[in-house]
Amino acid sequence: MGSTDDNDETEAETEAEAEASDHASESDEDEAEDEAEDEAEDEAEDEAEDAESKSARGPSNDAPKAGMRVDPLGLSALLTYILVGGFLVFGFAWAILPAVKAQNASPCRPLRPETREGAAPSFEVQDLEGNPVNLQSFAGQFVVLNFWATWCEPCISEWPQVHRLAERLADDESVTVVALSIDTDRDAIYPFLERMAMARNIAPEGKPPKYELTTDVVVLWDPKQEVHKTFGTEKIPDTYFIDEVGDLVHAFINVRSWGSPDALHCVDSLRG
Repeated sequence: MGSTDDNDETEAETEAEAEASDHASESDEDEAEDEAEDEAEDEAEDEAEDAESKSARGPSNDAPKAGMRVDPLGLSALLTYILVGGFLVFGFAWAILPAVKAQNASPCRPLRPETREGAAPSFEVQDLEGNPVNLQSFAGQFVVLNFWATWCEPCISEWPQVHRLAERLADDESVTVVALSIDTDRDAIYPFLERMAMARNIAPEGKPPKYELTTDVVVLWDPKQEVHKTFGTEKIPDTYFIDEVGDLVHAFINVRSWGSPDALHCVDSLRG
């Protein structure tokens, strides 16, 4: 009898446990479904909030604004400014191109010339014997005109260079190298040139000096000391190129290496 009662109790407990397990399973399923529903609702709410936020902000700045209008006058002014600026830059570059090419290609470039234009100033001066000489005396020739003085130290250092250039061009009758002194005393020129070995005294001993030049440079004297100013010279030495028709070609301010191959090449490239 006791055994039967125990069995009944055991079966009752088993059934109770089974029912409890079924209830727990059903409860878990219900909770999972609830969680899924909650997540779906949260996602829907988030999407709705995003949509409302975008609607409140309006269209993106990156997107074109449908209602935006362009000022035709402002756009026209901008385009005109760009076009005019471009034409000015192009025009300036085009205008200086020939000068740049000429300067870069010039054989005289190593001597750093300054371009001159127009007729050379006319002048009348004297040779060392007092005879009148003017610019027309050299008509048809290419003239290298150098301004100097016996008291000018840079001129003293440049004189051998001028002499060398004239020596190299001595056989060319189309070119003349002229050294025009602006000394106040003509009598100071010959003794200076004698000391420079550019002149010599040919008078017999005991007689007054009588000089002759030993250089191919044509040496002249400006008794008024004004000619160099008409050429624009303020300080000496300065050298000017005058072509065969009497027009200025180049100016060379201060000392140059006139005895160099560059100088000879420069003169050769310009004379007719």
